[in-house]
Parts: sequence; structure tokens; C-alpha cells
Amino acid sequence: MKRILIVIDGSENDAESLATAAGIADTVGAHLTVAHPRVAKHSIANVGELTFAGDDSSHSEAAEASAKAAFDTVCGDRPEARFQIYEANGEAIITALGHAFDLVVVERLSREEGPAAGNLNAALFETGRSVLIAPPASTPQAIARPAIAWNGTAQSARAIKSAIPLLQPSGAVVLLVGSGAGAVATEAIVDYLAAHEVAAVVQSYQSEKLTARARGRAVIAAAREAAASLLVLGAFGESRPQAIAGLGRATRKIVTAAPMPVLLQS
Repeated sequence: MKRILIVIDGSENDAESLATAAGIADTVGAHLTVAHPRVAKHSIANVGELTFAGDDSSHSEAAEASAKAAFDTVCGDRPEARFQIYEANGEAIITALGHAFDLVVVERLSREEGPAAGNLNAALFETGRSVLIAPPASTPQAIARPAIAWNGTAQSARAIKSAIPLLQPSGAVVLLVGSGAGAVATEAIVDYLAAHEVAAVVQSYQSEKLTARARGRAVIAAAREAAASLLVLGAFGESRPQAIAGLGRATRKIVTAAPMPVLLQS
């Protein structure tokens, strides 16, 4: 894992998200590219039969200044980090550039639709790369105790493969297995992790007779109980424009509520 991309939009959580991305970069020895989407200075808004022309230049300049200030604060002493501005929105940036990076970092969603959801969709379904969701609170420390939500699916297996560089520094991982998943085999994946010098401890959690969103809450609770500093899981679903409604409900709950960084792979 050598190249990491993160898009920041000038919001109040930029510094925290950057600190998380920088911590991941330190863990794997990767270069960090920080991209800022510059909004158009003029916009057209339609309300019913009326059309309004607006000047967004002040908002654009303020957001750009805020994003650059966050970069200077967190990455100012990092010669391997770079700050780039693009005349495009975050979704377009990620779609165009994401495939050229090993990991795409996005900020945790506060709701299931809007530009942030578009960024996540683009990262998950347009880049072919793994995606890290950074929580609002920064986690710049090393990944001391990663956890994997394992259910025996291809998505989960791909997520584990992508996460190996993040798991190896700690040398250990907690394998979270839900009780409602049936007889999910763990021996083979434990052996696979061991082959990559990662020791796995299996921890079960109650997930029987739960709704999909409740299963998502159960995964988060199990990760909290394990004191996980990273949660790895497979992402299920499909892309939907400007919304994550195409993702499974359990996944949607996790990507909007997990307090720790979450690594996803579709």
C-alpha cells in the first residue's frame, strides 16, 4: 500500500479526517494525496418554474482556505503529502483518480444521501479499490487492535486481502462472527491470516433474529467490545446516485455510525 487519496471539502471535520488518513499512511509507509473539490463560482438553481443565478465565489474561497489550513496543520511537515485543487466535485475526483491509488479515504457520512454519499459510492463502485471511512474524531495513532467482520462471503474475503498491510503491523486481529450467520467456517481464514503473520482470535456476537440495521448495530457493538481501532468488512449492494440506498441496510448503519475507522471492499 503506497498511495492514499483523501478528498476534503473545507468542512469542520477536515483536520480530524486528515489525521486519520495520515495515521494510516504512517502505518503502511504510504504517500498521501489530499484533493479539494473547488465548487463553481456561479451556479444555477431551479425552483419550480423560476431560475436563479447565484455567485458561490465566497463559499468556494472560504472552503478552499479552510481545507488548505487543515492540510497545513496536519500535513505541513510531511514532504510526502501533497495538496491539490480540482475544478470538479468530490465524486468526479474520486471516479477519475481513485484507481491510481491503493486506498481511498472518505469522511464518515452524517446522512444517507448528498455529496458525501456520492463520494462513498464513487470510491466503492468506480475505483476497484478499498475504501477507508474516517470517523469525525481523529484516530492518528497506530492500528493497535483491528477487527474483521467475517461472514464467509467473497466481499469479506476481498476486504481482508486489501487490509493485510494494515493488519500486519499489529500482528493480531479479532475475527467477529455473528451467531445468526449459520455455520460460518473460520479455520481457513484464520490459517490465511497466519500465513501473513497475523494471529486471529475468533469472537462471536449475538445477531440472530435481528433486522438488518440491528445487525449493523450489533457489529459496531462487537467491535467496541473488542476495543477495535479499525473495522474491516465487505460492502454489499450497488451504487445509487447521490445516495447509499443501494447498500445493504446493515452496511448503511455501519458506515454512518461506526466510531472507529472502517475499511470496506465491494
